[in-house]
Amino acid sequence: MHPIKTETNLLRAVFSNTTSDELVVKLSGRYSSKINVLVESENPENTTETATNFLKSVDKNSFDIKDFDFNKILETYKSYNQNLLSAHTAKLLETKEYDQAEEEAYSRLYDPFGIMLLPLNEDPFLLFPDYVKSLGNSNLDTIEYNDKYYKILQLGIKDEIALSPELANKQIKNLIDLQTKFTNNDTKVYLTGAPVHSYYASSRSIIEINVICALSLLFIAGLCYFYFRNLKIILPIAVGLGLGIFAGYLTSAIIFPSIHVLTFVFSTTLIGICIDYSLHYFIEKDLSKILKSLTVSMLTTVSAFGILLFSGIELLKQISVFTMTGLFTVYLMVVLFYPLLKIETENKTINFSFPEKLLKPYIVIIILISSVGLFLVKFDDDVRNMYVPSKKLAAAEKLFSNVTGGDKKPVFAVVNGNNFQQILTKEEEIAKNLEPENYQSISKFIPSINKQKENFRLRQNLYTNKLKNFATFLTPKEQQKLLNKKGLEKFVQYEDLPIFKEFLLDDKTSIMVLYDVKDPQIITSKGANYVNVSQDVSEKIGHCRKSCLQMLAPVFALLLISLSFIYHPITVLKIITPSVIASIFAIGLVSLTGQHINLFHILAIFLIIGFGLDYSVFRASGIKSSSDAVLLSCMTSIFSFILLAMTSFKLISSLGFILSAGLSVSYLTSLLFSYNEEEKPL
Repeated sequence: MHPIKTETNLLRAVFSNTTSDELVVKLSGRYSSKINVLVESENPENTTETATNFLKSVDKNSFDIKDFDFNKILETYKSYNQNLLSAHTAKLLETKEYDQAEEEAYSRLYDPFGIMLLPLNEDPFLLFPDYVKSLGNSNLDTIEYNDKYYKILQLGIKDEIALSPELANKQIKNLIDLQTKFTNNDTKVYLTGAPVHSYYASSRSIIEINVICALSLLFIAGLCYFYFRNLKIILPIAVGLGLGIFAGYLTSAIIFPSIHVLTFVFSTTLIGICIDYSLHYFIEKDLSKILKSLTVSMLTTVSAFGILLFSGIELLKQISVFTMTGLFTVYLMVVLFYPLLKIETENKTINFSFPEKLLKPYIVIIILISSVGLFLVKFDDDVRNMYVPSKKLAAAEKLFSNVTGGDKKPVFAVVNGNNFQQILTKEEEIAKNLEPENYQSISKFIPSINKQKENFRLRQNLYTNKLKNFATFLTPKEQQKLLNKKGLEKFVQYEDLPIFKEFLLDDKTSIMVLYDVKDPQIITSKGANYVNVSQDVSEKIGHCRKSCLQMLAPVFALLLISLSFIYHPITVLKIITPSVIASIFAIGLVSLTGQHINLFHILAIFLIIGFGLDYSVFRASGIKSSSDAVLLSCMTSIFSFILLAMTSFKLISSLGFILSAGLSVSYLTSLLFSYNEEEKPL
């Protein structure tokens, strides 16, 4: 009855619940749930009108909308214009470089493309347009690029929707329908952002997986009918696998607060080993003859995956618990209940052995691919390289990057404070060491009250020193009015511009988005946390990959020790060798095809060990019928993984490729060994 959550965030698979890890996951989740709507037209009026109509059509109950009403924002800023200065101008006035400030004011005044947002008698130095310009485009207005005009709308999927992939995909589908509706000969609408990629990837994957399941079922049914002449055995096999998956789920649900979706992917794949148990039983029909092989296969696989419990990585622990429970449950199903079934079959005999004339070429190929591939092996822990978007989406992302100038990789400064004003003050201290174009923060749009007071004082000092000489176009009365102006009693605050809430994690934490930070010490010295999400994620995945690699040696050592209590040492080596060779070959082949090795390739090695060990243990039993069972089981597994290798999702296809290659070599290598009388169990 324990309610369980299925975790779909990939980062949750490798990140723990520590404060620093949680911060990375939060930041990644915040920006990966954003959707950018890019409206393009050769006419700025069309761009604005389409963007406005698109925004009106969006479901406000499903999306947080960052609605930039440029005119409304300008009116708000105008009310407080005396307190606003660009960072560049403020720095000039702080150092009393009034001549330079005057020269720049002349440039703005006589610029034919300049804008005048306030009357000259209120802002003779055009300091307010200078401030607005310093904010960058910031999506505040229409952007011109390559003789076309663009408007950017930013949507955020609400948390309650984002937590449900099904609901999120439904809302993305609605946005795509709106995209089609508002795209015509004059105007185009583009959608970018991680949720859009997820929708297209999952939609294609669902179709492909359904096709794979149907083809795999037909293949298994055809194989069973060909060999057994009876399709009734499919039902107990399916029931056994279902119970194994259900038992693994229940146990994991009791132990863990949530189960990661990758746990299902890897664990349910491995539980497929259990089809071997069923096939061996229905081929032999005498449980007493295969009980030892069944038990040894189950115990060795369970003990090997038990080592993952000590990895310190949540995903690997979940895979360990799920797999061990599932395998043991299917084993009990075969041992306790299959003997009660009375299913008659007409078993054929398949005499398959390794062709002697292919032995030497096979060995040469294995050695060559393994050695050259291992020499060329390179690791890649960047999670973004595990997915290749369609050309259409890739083109949209590139266009968005070009229009916004967002080709730089952002990092973050996470600023904490007891109150909002303290947060703004800390941000302003950090910003003093940064170029204005290299950061975005809430303090850039909403200065602290102390900063606004200081800006007013600096402005008045400029007037005192330069106003009479500069503003000769003003009457003496207008000049005196500016010189005698007193500071406002009110200041621009967050309540006036709540649209910038994206910079706040909570009431006491803000985010600064930074670019081209050469020295993180600039951030940390001011008491803020420096977070490079891309780098931190890659390092964490790299740590997980290294942990998995380090687990392989203990796994093989445990198998050697445990099997030595059951079999002759030479037989033990023969049982383990195919899995070792298959693992090395699989990694070598992946490297030889130009792919970099990532975490999921290493996890695939554990699956190859599990499947390959199963083949060798049953062949070592000496029971003639076991050879047929191993072959049938291998054929079903390889067929399914070859189909996976043909899918469009890079992560799934790479797993299918390495598993189909590894299992093929594991099976073929096991055929090279014979088990003589003197090599029977001690």
